[in-house]
Amino acid sequence: MIQRRIREGEVAIGQPMPWNVYNDKGVLLLAEGTRIQNESQLDRLMDVGLYIESTLTWHQQPESALQHVLHACYRLAVLFNQPDAVRDFPEQVLDIARLIEAAYTANPGVVVATVVLRRGGRYAIRHSVNSACIAASVLSAMGPAGPANLSVIAAALTMNIGVLELQDTLSRQIQPLTLSQQARIERHPLASVERLRDLGVQDELWLRAVQEHHEAIDGSGYPHRLKGARVAQAAQLIGLADLFCARVSERGYRRADSAKAVLRDVLIERGRHFDAMLAAYFIKALGVYPIGTVVRLANGHMGVVSGRSERVDAPFVHALAASDGSALVPPIRYDTQAPEAAIVETLTAPDLAVPIDLEAIWGEEARDFHFTSYNAQAAAMDFSV
Repeated sequence: MIQRRIREGEVAIGQPMPWNVYNDKGVLLLAEGTRIQNESQLDRLMDVGLYIESTLTWHQQPESALQHVLHACYRLAVLFNQPDAVRDFPEQVLDIARLIEAAYTANPGVVVATVVLRRGGRYAIRHSVNSACIAASVLSAMGPAGPANLSVIAAALTMNIGVLELQDTLSRQIQPLTLSQQARIERHPLASVERLRDLGVQDELWLRAVQEHHEAIDGSGYPHRLKGARVAQAAQLIGLADLFCARVSERGYRRADSAKAVLRDVLIERGRHFDAMLAAYFIKALGVYPIGTVVRLANGHMGVVSGRSERVDAPFVHALAASDGSALVPPIRYDTQAPEAAIVETLTAPDLAVPIDLEAIWGEEARDFHFTSYNAQAAAMDFSV
């Protein structure tokens, strides 16, 4: 769970808390509706540190790169809640794609970091937006933006629209797939295309990318076992983004993989499941250590890859925890080209026992929404599935 610390002046004595509030370990301190009774209690709590899950403030208008990504999640959740009630469904999806493009233009590192680090909310929504973010990153590496880019990002956002509920179920399921679930998985690209056509999507690039995003150039994919150049490049791109985002996320049956390990497997599989040139663009876009990768340094400090240097294997890292696990406040920025700060191990976010404050690492473009009260009944959406 990515948390955002509550700052001075954002809570008041006697006012009900709009949401659950936690400490830095994710332990519930104050339930929604609880009132802070006096100034001494407020001071004690602020000293300990009060945190909310950042996903609970998506109702506000976006300004920073992070806010644009969070707002895309909010907009997609609203859209997928009642898609048949929307007259201009295709344009609504394209608007969300534009939010992701705007986020990537503002700060590419923050966008990739949200994919690697952010947790919480409905899995199917988060995964769709994450995949679109990675697709935008690879498209940028491939060359100047063109009109087709929005179609590809829209395809990433909607590739699983035919199985959203099943996707949420499988994210929590620890048992093997049932035969019925397996059949639905293998058919879901077709189900998604059928659903998109019903909702008014006529863009053939968008539809083809969705239909073929699980095909593999060696013929081992599904649903049609297409081979070689018969698999559209756009489909391969969002298929790779889908794979990357699924593996760096925790699922009911397994822990998340490190981003570096996933990219290693992309290199191994290039030329078999997907085009070698596309794999090269994928690595170019994300680097050897994708932004947001959690690492351990030679000095024992643990932190997050925060930027690239002139060496692809030695990025900049913001250390968040000392070797004993205690928090480093503020984070310490290291150039990992220095031997004492060299990366010795890649980890996953749960291995880091301190909260990850994106704004402390990336500044204004990683600024979360303000913590403000609002009419929860009027604005709330259920992201908690």
